[in-house]
Amino acid sequence: MNTLNVDAPQCVLLIDDDESIAGSLCQYLLTQGFGVAVALDSASAAQLMDGRQYDVVVVDPYLTGGVLEEDDALLSMIRSRQPAATLIVLTGYDSPSLTISARREHASAVLTKPQSVVSLSEFIVGAVSQRVQNLQFSTTSQRMIE
Repeated sequence: MNTLNVDAPQCVLLIDDDESIAGSLCQYLLTQGFGVAVALDSASAAQLMDGRQYDVVVVDPYLTGGVLEEDDALLSMIRSRQPAATLIVLTGYDSPSLTISARREHASAVLTKPQSVVSLSEFIVGAVSQRVQNLQFSTTSQRMIE
């Protein structure tokens, strides 16, 4: 479990048991000015989610490397603890059931491994930009109503 630059305006939670993927993406996102927390298992992810709200959560729901029904439970836990976060599913085991679970939990995307760190980062930056625009629009709309 690793948390870096948590004072950054936008924070990303990476949940992946592949330390090389999580570590590479973490380092790249840090250079882009993001705060990043990394969890290598669901228990660590739950602890990190209890401590703060994240803008984006990137998760490999098959943390054990197997295709199990745990994906539903993990995605559901993320959505219940981080309801406002943009959820991105990143997996090497894409399946129709995972796509259904991801849609049910309002995931923005299901991406398959391998992905380059740069393309993943660009996707995350785009998700954060869209989130910021939506928040600004929502705030402006609320002011106009008042």
